[in-house]
Amino acid sequence: MTTRAVVVMASVLAAATMLGAPSVARGQTIKPWVPPAADSLVRWASEAKVRFRANTGDSVGGANYRAYDLVGTIGRRLLRSLGKNNLIQAQAIKPVFDSLGLETEVATDPKLPHFVLLMARNPYRRTASAVGYLYWFRGDDLRMQGALFRGGMQPEMRVWWTGWKQAPYGWGVVDRSRDGELRFTLFRLAPNGSFWNLIQYADSSSQLGGAGSVAWVDMDRDERPELVAWVANDGDSLFEECPDCPKLLNELTFTERPEGFGLHDTRVVPSPYATFTLFIRLLIENNRSQAARLLKDPARLQQAVAAGWGARRTPRTWKIELAEPETRWPRWLGVRFRGPAGDKRYVVRFELHHGRWIIRDWESRTIVRPDSLRTPPRPK
Repeated sequence: MTTRAVVVMASVLAAATMLGAPSVARGQTIKPWVPPAADSLVRWASEAKVRFRANTGDSVGGANYRAYDLVGTIGRRLLRSLGKNNLIQAQAIKPVFDSLGLETEVATDPKLPHFVLLMARNPYRRTASAVGYLYWFRGDDLRMQGALFRGGMQPEMRVWWTGWKQAPYGWGVVDRSRDGELRFTLFRLAPNGSFWNLIQYADSSSQLGGAGSVAWVDMDRDERPELVAWVANDGDSLFEECPDCPKLLNELTFTERPEGFGLHDTRVVPSPYATFTLFIRLLIENNRSQAARLLKDPARLQQAVAAGWGARRTPRTWKIELAEPETRWPRWLGVRFRGPAGDKRYVVRFELHHGRWIIRDWESRTIVRPDSLRTPPRPK
């Protein structure tokens, strides 16, 4: 990558940004953002790539760290060139890193744009740990601090004012491993604003529960976020699902305390499938009064009991074979039941009643065996 290419690329990027900006008076000169000292950027990037190739092992310590440090230095130079009042555009530095052949991701907080996270990864060693660089202004000084992230993929961050004199700001980061596992890291700013203390990291605190989605939300509107994660439920051993059928999801809510974030609540995300699994479990436990509360017509409870729905406790007694098409949140399910009288299939329908899912009705359906599964005739 030549110096000219870097400058031209940055100019195009700046022009694209300006297309969404308010119009300016005729004759006013618009100066595109150009990375400063482009020769230095190219030189540092070339050295970083050479060092990344030479790194041994997956650690970021010792001699391995120099490559990451060069990436962090480039990031600081680019962010300083944007200026303190323009860090809301920090994502603009990502294409520059791409053009230099470096693997990075940039995360910002739209509410507090003076804080930027740059995640640096070894482009030649996919199993290597990542280094995340925290950038923040202390007065007019753009400071930088690196931290180890064993995942480093798809980082999501949030910064907030804590109101605590000993730690005025909190900085939370959720990143992912290459197989999608969620990992959480929490920093708190020192009272003098010069560095961030590491409070929690993935190996020292409760995991978020595997692969899934997360969101920073201010649930109680106190301007300090809670963290909510949605991850796959381990499932009920009584049930199996077809590949495209709905799965059970757990919702985990984490709230901040002086010692860090802790699990506040966990629940299965309400859904028709969740209601049906609960209904079957209540039947097995002979808790018929609670099971009847999940039915639109409680009188149908006896039909379910008579069909043996509460009599079988073996794994995979039930299978979700199909669901309402063209939606990820179906309102009816096609199920197979391995009951005392053999396999039975049902279509089970659901509806929302007073804010919760209940079973509206069900009906049996005929088992049609494909020709390929029928017993072939004996030869004459």
